[in-house]
Amino acid sequence: MGIKPYILILIIGALLFVDVYLLVRYASWGCTLEELIPFGAFLLIAEGLSVFSIIRFGQMINPFTIYSIFVYIAGFSFLILSDRQMGYEWQFVLMMVFSVAFFIIGGLVSMKTFAFSFKNYIPPLSSRISLAFLLLVFVAGIGVFIMEVGQLGYLPVLNLGNAAVYQDINENDVTPLHNFIVLNSVLPAMFYILYKKKTIHFWQFLALSFVCVFIILNFFSRQIIVLFFFSMLIAYSYYKTIPLLKLFSIGAACIVLFIVLGQLRGSSADEDKEMSVNEFLKDYGDITKPTNIIETYLSLYGAVNFSSGNEIVSTALRDDYVSYGAYSARPLITVLPIDKNAIYPPLYSSYTKIGTYIVDPFLDFRWFGVVALNFLYGFLSMNSFKNYIAKNGEYYIVEWSLFIFCIFMCSFTNFFHMFFVAFFFIVNRLAIK
Repeated sequence: MGIKPYILILIIGALLFVDVYLLVRYASWGCTLEELIPFGAFLLIAEGLSVFSIIRFGQMINPFTIYSIFVYIAGFSFLILSDRQMGYEWQFVLMMVFSVAFFIIGGLVSMKTFAFSFKNYIPPLSSRISLAFLLLVFVAGIGVFIMEVGQLGYLPVLNLGNAAVYQDINENDVTPLHNFIVLNSVLPAMFYILYKKKTIHFWQFLALSFVCVFIILNFFSRQIIVLFFFSMLIAYSYYKTIPLLKLFSIGAACIVLFIVLGQLRGSSADEDKEMSVNEFLKDYGDITKPTNIIETYLSLYGAVNFSSGNEIVSTALRDDYVSYGAYSARPLITVLPIDKNAIYPPLYSSYTKIGTYIVDPFLDFRWFGVVALNFLYGFLSMNSFKNYIAKNGEYYIVEWSLFIFCIFMCSFTNFFHMFFVAFFFIVNRLAIK
């Protein structure tokens, strides 16, 4: 993507204008210099990272632009907008700085090295055997879906707008087999690959994808839906370039869907329905400032999580708690028939408390974990992206989509070590590579 110098100057000028506007806006709310200075610093890093990577790769979607969202939210979290937020310990601030620095360093090192791929010890499947394998896990997902709906007693999608549905889903007992349901978020991308290989017809791809979408919509999980959008977007753009305007339109549609699903999950009482989405979320998140809907979401689903992370780290330091790699080994430990609460105490769980992705590396190996694991996250995600843009194989469609998802969810928890992500990698490697 060749950007002419005057266009680049206009872009930088526009960003600086927005930066000044935001700083003035938040200063008018009573935010102090201790809040505004780190916010401004992280804001400039996020913008610089995005502009640099877009110019360098000619791609709007790359590891650095996705990670810049986390960097921006990290800076935004210094603004105390909610009563749920708290000031940070110096150790946590240092963790934030080191995490961002070494993720970027890992990505930059990967940019300077050759793209590599882990050796596949299992012979690649033919297109028809690959289809048979994917249909097998597809049918397994339908079976688990029917079983869980039977436990619930009704189809959730037929009870939209009832907050009790989301509560029932969360309280519904599920087994590890639930991962076959979650797998439906990436199966359409895999079926699309088989369609492009002419293994299945277009109408077959649509029919299979319709069932997958119907299943994931019944669980009101925005995380699963985000992964579905990412995987389909990356699959489509692998074969055909998406115009910039259409890309922005897709992004806007995702934001709207995120907000709508949030309202459907949280609105049940008549008085709630009379409130606007923003008012409802501000009341729910104890937000005291005159935020707009985007700022409300950034506070409720971003800044508050950093406060949770700070609390977890403070508690771990107080108790001298170190997990010695347990969080990094989660994909292996999850399948073992042992008490998970004994391995992952809820008191230190960034998954239970939603404490951002930076907590787990620190709990595993303290500062070495913060440096080494963030370097690996940046290095491996950039390597996957390089293989994807070089079109080194359709396998990298889903692999890169999974990395995008993990990076995008950094403000929530560490999905890099979640079992279902590892499970998706395995299915993708068996079916596509």
